Amino acid sequence: MVNISDFFGKNKKSVRSSTSRPTRQVGSSKPEVIDLDTESDQESTNKTPKKMPVSNVIDVSETPEGEKKLPLPAKRKASSPTVKPASSKKTKPSSKSSDSASNITAQDVLDKIPSLDLSNVHVKENAKFDFKSANSNADPDEIVSEIGSFPEGKPNCLLGLTIVFTGVLPTLERGASEALAKRYGARVTKSISSKTSVVVLGDEAGPKKLEKIKQLKIKAIDEEGFKQLIAGMPAEGGDGEAAEKARRKLEEQHNIATKEAELLVKKEEERSKKLAATRVSGGHLERDNVVREEDKLWTVKYAPTNLQQVCGNKGSVMKLKNWLANWENSKKNSFKHAGKDGSGVFRAAMLYGPPGIGKTTAAHLVAQELGYDILEQNASDVRSKTLLNAGVKNALDNMSVVGYFKHNEEAQNLNGKHFVIIMDEVDGMSGGDRGGVGQLAQFCRKTSTPLILICNERNLPKMRPFDRVCLDIQFRRPDANSIKSRLMTIAIREKFKLDPNVIDRLIQTTRGDIRQVINLLSTISTTTKTINHENINEISKAWEKNIALKPFDIAHKMLDGQIYSDIGSRNFTLNDKIALYFDDFDFTPLMIQENYLSTRPSVLKPGQSHLEAVAEAANCISLGDIVEKKIRSSEQLWSLLPLHAVLSSVYPASKVAGHMAGRINFTAWLGQNSKSAKYYRLLQEIHYHTRLGTSTDKIGLRLDYLPTFRKRLLDPFLKQGADAISSVIEVMDDYYLTKEDWDSIMEFFVGPDVTTAIIKKIPATVKSGFTRKYNSMTHPVAIYRTGSTIGGGGVGTSTSTPDFEDVVDADDNPVPADDEETQDSSTDLKKDKLIKQKAKPTKRKTATSKPGGSKKRKTKA
Repeated sequence: MVNISDFFGKNKKSVRSSTSRPTRQVGSSKPEVIDLDTESDQESTNKTPKKMPVSNVIDVSETPEGEKKLPLPAKRKASSPTVKPASSKKTKPSSKSSDSASNITAQDVLDKIPSLDLSNVHVKENAKFDFKSANSNADPDEIVSEIGSFPEGKPNCLLGLTIVFTGVLPTLERGASEALAKRYGARVTKSISSKTSVVVLGDEAGPKKLEKIKQLKIKAIDEEGFKQLIAGMPAEGGDGEAAEKARRKLEEQHNIATKEAELLVKKEEERSKKLAATRVSGGHLERDNVVREEDKLWTVKYAPTNLQQVCGNKGSVMKLKNWLANWENSKKNSFKHAGKDGSGVFRAAMLYGPPGIGKTTAAHLVAQELGYDILEQNASDVRSKTLLNAGVKNALDNMSVVGYFKHNEEAQNLNGKHFVIIMDEVDGMSGGDRGGVGQLAQFCRKTSTPLILICNERNLPKMRPFDRVCLDIQFRRPDANSIKSRLMTIAIREKFKLDPNVIDRLIQTTRGDIRQVINLLSTISTTTKTINHENINEISKAWEKNIALKPFDIAHKMLDGQIYSDIGSRNFTLNDKIALYFDDFDFTPLMIQENYLSTRPSVLKPGQSHLEAVAEAANCISLGDIVEKKIRSSEQLWSLLPLHAVLSSVYPASKVAGHMAGRINFTAWLGQNSKSAKYYRLLQEIHYHTRLGTSTDKIGLRLDYLPTFRKRLLDPFLKQGADAISSVIEVMDDYYLTKEDWDSIMEFFVGPDVTTAIIKKIPATVKSGFTRKYNSMTHPVAIYRTGSTIGGGGVGTSTSTPDFEDVVDADDNPVPADDEETQDSSTDLKKDKLIKQKAKPTKRKTATSKPGGSKKRKTKA
């Protein structure tokens, strides 16, 4: 049999034998402890077993943690029958002898692993692909499962394999299982195709994926088979064709990174020589050469110097380059011809996307490659309307003075007299930059100089002035493959070891922020020279990019049943759930209240019905509302926020968490609350007017009087038509109601009593006759409260201030800035609802009329 060190990848090329490999036992959570001091053999054969030589005993102290080793059985002759283990049931014996462990292919190992019976797999009912769940499961930092029971595989043992995980595994979360496969070099995908090597199935697997497995006849295994796959695969993926192809690809990536690192070394040497010569001759030093190369930040030191070095977003970069290259031609055509890509009608371009992905770098490189000088302003500069007019407006139709003195490169001579304006972080223009957004949008419509705007959030309301004004170019987060070669180049240049398989984890930790990844490597390189799977978990936790989630993402994550399972609760604790609430503690309770009825619970207790879980969640939400009233009362008990987080969000979500039956809905409370405030204001106004003719409060007016008003003010129009106008106006005058009150009363009814359809049945002539006759008559007016007919800011209005004995607020009675202006606004009779100004008749202008004549007639009127 093969020496055990050969099986685990040690000296596999030096030792050759014609014996078969021992089978490794996997699948049991608590493996049997093997006593290596005994001489009893663990395998039964047809012949009498021999005692193992002392030299073949494995040293346990050298065994890596978590790796299970078997004692080496005695060697047998080549003619001896194949050894069959008697105690192992889950593992298959080795059926053939091999010269070396390296001769084993992935297909040989997969053939030994039992396939799943697809007819016995539990399929998710009414399954719909959940994009947000798929994205969250792909992040191993969110839920990291315990993988101590998994055997330790050899380096890159899954290289060349394409694995798909579907369903819920018994002991391993989706993110952890994918991270484990990537750790050993496997390629993990979400969908099944002809290139898929194996599918790892769990409970509640997708029915479409099962059909695809049957259609393509792909190997399907469970979690136990996944363990056997890791344990049985040789180092570097074996001798299969797919593994060989993957090894060649890794070698090519390493060669490219090495060449780029050597090129960087040459450039640094040339730059150092030029710098030394300049210092000796006493010449002028450029700003970039003042700082020594070893003292520069890595983000500056390894910044792309040409467009080929930009990581990802190649299409967006080329779109920007084509727009800027054709800008002068578009200018000659007065920006009226769109061109092939439709960019010829825009004077400005808007680059938008997440931070740290190369938007500003791409804008600078495109401008430099086309020979433009750059004038840049960012969020640290004050960009109000006045300063934009003073600083940027003069540059919109100017030329670059620097371009006249540049003769070093032909590209710069081509457009050396022109420059491009780059406005970075445009979405940061807010309160301090008054009028800046609107003025900048005006610049985009009339600029005679290329204008590039950069922002992170394009869909913000304050960015709407730029709609249909700028050419929108979106930058997305680059994937790990587009960044891998650049990071490997940096690692080789800085002489530290970076495992290519952990780059995916670094990208996920920083959420695709290239700038943060490079800063991470720069900081870590001062303390350690190796980044691999042994320290990647610690690094990921320390450098995890914390981003405040949006209300939709918070609600989706809180109502996900995975974080309330046994494994999920251990890894996503109560404090983590409360932290989700604090990402937006105003909207989170409202979003939970809006969507807690739209779930299919997966965490119900035995014997508990869905309705009982909903009742418990609703009761807890009501308790949370009581706590919120205490928090926002005059006592200001903000220390109760953690309790409010549990009662209003965490506990209700834990009762009904599971799979969403539909999409996440935005809270309807905001709209309903605004509608309620509107109707309360209308009811209060009607109550003021009818107070002289009624003896009830607002609630009684709504419940008792308004239904009667509906019959007296609406039904006569349906029965009598225009003859009912006088009687209806008489009823309105008896209760001091106005025409606006008539419209308001008709809006109060809901359900079967809604009046919208009934009002449409009234002829238009009756409606117009009613309005004309009411306006032509005089009506009694009841002024219940002084100044109630004048809008806010009048003399009669007053604001109530809270009575705090221990608090002195200097702004309770602020001094008006302009007394005359305040007095004029308070005495403006045009704001009084009860005073109606007579409309001025329109007169036809004649050619012989004098300008002064019309003014005199207006004065007399």
